[in-house]
Amino acid sequence: MSVIRIRAGVKDRLERLKRKTGVKSMSELIAILVEIGEKELDRFEGNIEALSKSLKFAGEAGRRDSERIDELLYGDSSGYTN
Repeated sequence: MSVIRIRAGVKDRLERLKRKTGVKSMSELIAILVEIGEKELDRFEGNIEALSKSLKFAGEAGRRDSERIDELLYGDSSGYTN
């Protein structure tokens, strides 16, 4: 058995997924998520490094940050006008 540290928000999301899937344990849920993740990555034909880089900024975005989408996806927004 191993112990992992996760943010409280991630734990809450995992708990919701656990209830939705009806699994009994968090380890069973994680096993399912790993299996799904592996299958999806095997099907992915894009640049995984670019995807990972863009996902790094996803946590910075709020639910109402759509006006900052270019900055969040592409970096510096100095070339854009409002």
